[in-house]
Amino acid sequence: MALKNGILVLVAHADDTEFLAGGTVAKFAAEGHEIVEVIATDNSRGTFDLTPAQIIPMSQDEARASAKILGKKDVVFLDYSDGFLGDVRPTELREKFIRLIRLYRPRIVMTLDPFAKFEPHPDHRAVAFAATEAVGFAHMPLFHPEHLKDGLSPHLVSETYYFAKDYSLADKFIDIGPWIDKKIDALCAHDSQMKLTIDDLRMALTAAGIRQEVINMLDRNNYKPVIDMYAKIYAKEVGQKAGCEFAEAFRYEMAGGPVAELARSM
Repeated sequence: MALKNGILVLVAHADDTEFLAGGTVAKFAAEGHEIVEVIATDNSRGTFDLTPAQIIPMSQDEARASAKILGKKDVVFLDYSDGFLGDVRPTELREKFIRLIRLYRPRIVMTLDPFAKFEPHPDHRAVAFAATEAVGFAHMPLFHPEHLKDGLSPHLVSETYYFAKDYSLADKFIDIGPWIDKKIDALCAHDSQMKLTIDDLRMALTAAGIRQEVINMLDRNNYKPVIDMYAKIYAKEVGQKAGCEFAEAFRYEMAGGPVAELARSM
């Protein structure tokens, strides 16, 4: 099941990729990379107005629709309880990620950064550390040798792109100008999550004492203008650092590190 010029994206929630790397994923897909996304949680608490029984299948359908827009090959759902991934044994989640790396044999892994400053979400932290360790161990045969019984041999990931929520850690910037509108369309495919985003923003502005007439401009049933503005402001800010109109930022690691870089120049 090895991916062609493959990329494996390891995230916690259904919209993580679109917010932090949607333009880059669209760019990579357009360049011929086969991309599989792994969503660790069931998104069962990502709502103010739906029940878990409603939101779980809805968010999965939305994730598949968003994947189609960006050009992902497939989406895998691990269905851990949303908000409680920190209660899962780290080695359990790491084993699942190692198994998936050995199954899909990607050249690139994209994931959350375990060293991002001030990350408040336990699901993000859990995925970030498990994914980082999985990338580091997936090529080592004595980590989970039982995988061999399933035909899954060790695999070395060549490149890792960590989502750079903190620009101080970013050392790779991707120009997403041609794909910014596709990123926004993919975000808006997550209908339940965009409504959640608007609801959460309205609550935050109310708590901050913002005038009600301003808050009333945020319509959960017409969220695209707000998401469009939010995404473009964020991407433009990154683009200023990258020397282009719109960009996304990553902390980048190559297998072999400085030695590989030196060897390339020889």
